[in-house]
Parts: sequence; structure tokens; C-alpha cells
Amino acid sequence: MTKVIEVEDVSFGYTRDMILEHVNFDVEQGDFAVVIGDNGVGKSTMVKLLLGVNRPTEGHIRICGKEVSSLRKNGIGYLPQNGGSRAASFPATCEEIVMSGLYSKIGFARFPGKSHKAKAEESLKMVGMLDRKKDLIGELSGGQQQRVMLARVLSGDPEVLILDEPTVGIDAESVDRLLHILHHLNIDKKVTILMVTHDIEKVGPYANRVLCLSEGACREEMLPQAKIVHAHAHSHPHGEATHIHCANCEHEKEHGHDSEHCAECGHCEKYKEEK
Repeated sequence: MTKVIEVEDVSFGYTRDMILEHVNFDVEQGDFAVVIGDNGVGKSTMVKLLLGVNRPTEGHIRICGKEVSSLRKNGIGYLPQNGGSRAASFPATCEEIVMSGLYSKIGFARFPGKSHKAKAEESLKMVGMLDRKKDLIGELSGGQQQRVMLARVLSGDPEVLILDEPTVGIDAESVDRLLHILHHLNIDKKVTILMVTHDIEKVGPYANRVLCLSEGACREEMLPQAKIVHAHAHSHPHGEATHIHCANCEHEKEHGHDSEHCAECGHCEKYKEEK
């Protein structure tokens, strides 16, 4: 598999006290990797290093084969914690918020064209928010705001999606819906995902990699068998997708379908109950 994110012997500290020391890990193309760890171990710091906001004191970080220090952000999408609530005070519609992610393509002081509006609508549709495109973002719930911010990121067609605690501050139902969207992006669109999270109980069934950041080091842990989603290929009752496989089985190709431990089937069962 192609390595999309490479962290090689990375150390970082704001002062003499090092936050991260000699961290090594890779994320391969098509992975849904989650980073877990206690508060204060450097998870958000690692995200800043991956985005090029901070530079390592030692070591190298490469994304898509290029050093982060010289990397243009094309192909990388970033969704921060509480991204929607930060935008809620702006008197902008959901469509306008998503369109703002296209300004580099639209050009300075130019109006968006039909193709830009079509892209914004496509992105809103992907996150189930197209019917709210003319609503002010401040009128939405926290979970809906976060989905609009995800649509803004998706308008740039990222190959790699980095998320820093995206489920914080939103209700359980919104978390389920957000994870379901990310699952489809990972499997259908082949978007490589790296997510920092505390909510391994919720996120675990959608991931195929778990990286535990602890005491400056980053080690990989296998998910417990009960948390592994199993591959299947059948029509789901609401017709949203026909062939959905979990990230684990995209790599392993050796599990049979087990509806009891399948996040996709769990989503479908919940959908049927709501209907």
C-alpha cells in the first residue's frame, strides 16, 4: 500500500520541555486511522505538525511523499473541533459557507460561477444538508453546523482528511450521522482519514487503525474483535448504498458479514426504527 502520511522520528516542544519525542507512524492510502491518548499527551500538537502550523524540532513529516514544510495544502482537508460553532456567528448561509472553501478557485474579488455553485451543492448533498443550503448557519444545531463545515472541506476534493476531535460538543445522533458520512467517504470515495478522538467506543467500528499517543511515543493497537466491522455486499433497506465494506475488511478481506457487529447495518436498523 502507498504511504500517505509518514511521521519519522519526530520530536517537538515549545520550550526545553518536549511534548513529543521520537514519534514514528505511517498512514496508508485508504486507511481510517484514529489517534487516541490522554489529555495533554500531544494529540492536537501532532495535528498542527501534520498541517504545517508548527515545525518539528527534529524529524520529518511527509504527506503524499512531500515534506510538510514545503507542501501546498491541495489534497488535504482539515476539520477542527467545534468548527461549526465558530462559524455560527457569521450572517452567512450554508451555501455561502461551503462556497468560501472554493475562493482559491473562484479568484479574488470575483463572483462564483455555475460550476462553483454546483460543487457547493454536491458537497452539501454528500453530508445531507442540501435542503438547508439557504438557511443561516447560526440557525442550525451543532451537529448540522459541523456537517456544513465538513461539506466546506469536501468542496476541495481532499484525498486526505484530518479531523481533530470532530465529535466534541454534538449530540449522540449527530455523532452517528457524522461517522456514517465519514465511513462512506473512506470506503466509496477512497478518502484517507486520520481522526483524533476520545470517543473510541463510537469511532472504533469505523476504523482499521488505532494509534495510541502516550508519553511522547505513538504505538499501534489492534482493535478488539468485538469492535471490528465486517464486510458485506448487499442492498440496504433505505437504498443509500449497495456495496459497503468496512475499512478493516477493505484491507483484510477475510471477515464474513456479521450484522451484530456491523456499523453499517446498525445504521440501517436505526433508520428503519425512525421510519
